[in-house]
Amino acid sequence: MLKYVKIVNFRSLKSMELGFEKTNAIVGKNGVGKTNILQAICHIFWRKHNDFSLDDMLTIWENYMYLEASFEKDSLENKITLSYDKSLDKKQIHLNGKKVTKKQLFENILKICYFSPLEMNLFYLWPKNRRDYLDWVLSHCFVEYEDLLKSYEKIVKNRNKVLKNISEWKSKKSEIDFWNESFILTAKKIYAYRIPLNQYIQTEIQKQFDIFQNKVSNLSYHYITKVTLDSVEESISSYLTKNFERDIILWKTHIGPHIDDFDIHINQSSLLSFASRWEIKSIILALKQIEISYIKKITGKEPILLIDDLWSELDEEHLDLILNKIKDIQIIYTSIIAPQKQDIKLFLI
Repeated sequence: MLKYVKIVNFRSLKSMELGFEKTNAIVGKNGVGKTNILQAICHIFWRKHNDFSLDDMLTIWENYMYLEASFEKDSLENKITLSYDKSLDKKQIHLNGKKVTKKQLFENILKICYFSPLEMNLFYLWPKNRRDYLDWVLSHCFVEYEDLLKSYEKIVKNRNKVLKNISEWKSKKSEIDFWNESFILTAKKIYAYRIPLNQYIQTEIQKQFDIFQNKVSNLSYHYITKVTLDSVEESISSYLTKNFERDIILWKTHIGPHIDDFDIHINQSSLLSFASRWEIKSIILALKQIEISYIKKITGKEPILLIDDLWSELDEEHLDLILNKIKDIQIIYTSIIAPQKQDIKLFLI
């Protein structure tokens, strides 16, 4: 559980200290820095939630940023600090006053699930957004997954480069064999992580139809891939052989985790092609609940849920329904409307 956060020179926030309880609402007008508080928390515990550099995070005209958080783990109080000195181009991270490795951080700090308005694009924009979502969840569950992804991306890039060279008569066709073998092996490892997650989502999403107040009779998750998932290695190998000449012409690898997608159907209708904004937000918040339960199942740790702009697209009835479903999770959300419930800690910004 997150207990306390101190923020110095983070984007629009010059200096701020906040103490949290189970359910927390950060309320204020637009442009006062509510989103930056959530992003600061994300930045402390998971620095890869966006594409911003440290300089982007730093308050304008300042050279030094400091973030601090205390959290409870195994009934013990822990403190993590992150500092950045722009003039020295130096970042430091300490856990309980000591420098730690990436693995130690992964194993000992809080897990974060973050919903921002940008995540509405999950079902509006490209398949990459949805692939990134699955990879985000798996990166929170397995310390090695992020490095596996980087290795896979490098292999795909090199295989495509060899395809281009073959098409330009700079390489022999036999040179693809090494990269085919590496590609199949690494893709198989990624699917070994993705398949259980997909099966979990597929099972759990069917339990979420009550967020539509029983107006929906069926809710289903569908993973979209060219790979036969019960025979990954054979499926990819066969596809690469069959489509080798096309890959040479197009310089692309047309199968694998990097082109997969997923969809959710409401009463047999695709969310990708037909859904209102409140339906999409409700589904994404349902996915966040599934994400939290999966991370807890794998790691034994319950993440905290951060929601930016909770009220948008939802009326009070649907909002109460969703909040009731996540009442056992620590939640910090932003809003321009102050909640009426008495069991919510309120921060007026």
